[in-house]
Amino acid sequence: MLKKPPLKIDDLILFILSNSNPNMGIKKLNKLAFLLEFTYLFEHETPLTGANYAALQMGPVIDDYKDLMKRLVKEKKVCENDKADTGKSDYLPLKKPTIDVDLASFLNAVLDKYKELSAKQLEDLTHGLDSYNITIHESNDKMGGVIDKDLALLDSSLSLDDL
Repeated sequence: MLKKPPLKIDDLILFILSNSNPNMGIKKLNKLAFLLEFTYLFEHETPLTGANYAALQMGPVIDDYKDLMKRLVKEKKVCENDKADTGKSDYLPLKKPTIDVDLASFLNAVLDKYKELSAKQLEDLTHGLDSYNITIHESNDKMGGVIDKDLALLDSSLSLDDL
């Protein structure tokens, strides 16, 4: 994997938020980011962004996603809406992503495959991926290990052949 990633993580987040149902929570956002990143890796054998993903109990998440989202809010790229009744936040895009048309087409095809799933359904799906399970197994079932991007090549369920 020697190519420079074609997209910044900020633009991936903005793309997901701009092309999905409004008011997305962090759990679903993390799962969709992982699926877009690892599907791109599976199909192109190169990273989509420079972001790393950690294997947590709720499934794969962008490593340091809390800091990332705080920065995006501070830079006024996204809006965080606190939900008083649940203590959780939803996010809305305030800016449009900078993205190539061909890449946007690819990402939309992947996003269309997953965006209607609930956060729980996405969690269950990502828990079934080899890249997640190998990371958990290699770290002796400790959470937080960074998922090796080369493991995406094992996840044939990420193929776009069935679209």
